[in-house]
Amino acid sequence: MRWLKCFVFVLLLVMVGCSPLTLSEESEEESVVVNTTEVEQNSCLAGEVYIVEEDTCVLPLECDDYDSCVARGDELVYLLEDEYGSLTAEESVSTDLEGTHDLYVYEIDNEKEMIFTDDDVTTEEIDYHAELWFDFAWLIPESEREDINQFIIFESGDTLAYVQQYDDSGQYWTLGMNKENIELASETMITYIHEYAHYLSLKDGEQNIWVELDACEDILIEDEGCFYEDAYLVYFYEQFWQRPSEYENDYVSEYATSSVFEDFAESFAHFVLTPQPVELKTLADEKIAFFYEWEYFVELRAQILTRAATWLVRAVV
Repeated sequence: MRWLKCFVFVLLLVMVGCSPLTLSEESEEESVVVNTTEVEQNSCLAGEVYIVEEDTCVLPLECDDYDSCVARGDELVYLLEDEYGSLTAEESVSTDLEGTHDLYVYEIDNEKEMIFTDDDVTTEEIDYHAELWFDFAWLIPESEREDINQFIIFESGDTLAYVQQYDDSGQYWTLGMNKENIELASETMITYIHEYAHYLSLKDGEQNIWVELDACEDILIEDEGCFYEDAYLVYFYEQFWQRPSEYENDYVSEYATSSVFEDFAESFAHFVLTPQPVELKTLADEKIAFFYEWEYFVELRAQILTRAATWLVRAVV
């Protein structure tokens, strides 16, 4: 969950679990792309490629193994920082409206890239809400978000976004987004990627949601969830949170200090949106480097950045 700055951090998580994908599994679902050489062909700009199934334009991935995907990701980060400045800049502040108050619930058809609702909503509102959803859908490959198939618009003075599991099987997820538009493009990106990191660390296969916490025979983290031994969050917890640091420089952000769950999500977002650390001078650097231990994360980072580049050129006017 992403909270606005200047608010006391409270962890609200619905416990579920996640199973890591491999590069081979990812490649089996790879979308067909069409080279785009002319400006505005398929609404894509010169140098972009068009993903037919998603109606999305991306930059070429141009990597096919660990080293080349690390290099491609760093290349894109440097290019985007040169053009737009820091990709992790944030500026939102809290208001007096506490908690979240759901306004509209949309079901998502990821295959058709459509959202729909039975709620009483105007055409203008649904167009705006669709824009919020498709910002997220543009940044995250469809094959990596198929189980996020519900979208909630809410109002809140202290929460930007959240994700939560909403079905008894532990498979399907909701993305909630504040109705107020985030004006800073970098903050929109880091918010969506932060929430997506929660999904990655909590989705089906990461947690055992079928047992009571007091009956957990796997790894109990902060009395909040029963995690399998090979869960991403377990590795992160054992490396960084068995004795949490009290030093601010050991975290990528102030919000990351609030819990291992938020530290994981914030560190993942910085892993995606900053260059690979050359020297591990702080624990914060080590947390970013943690994600480079998985080839899956390295390729996913490169994929997200090819999308961030084409999203930013449209979002920043």
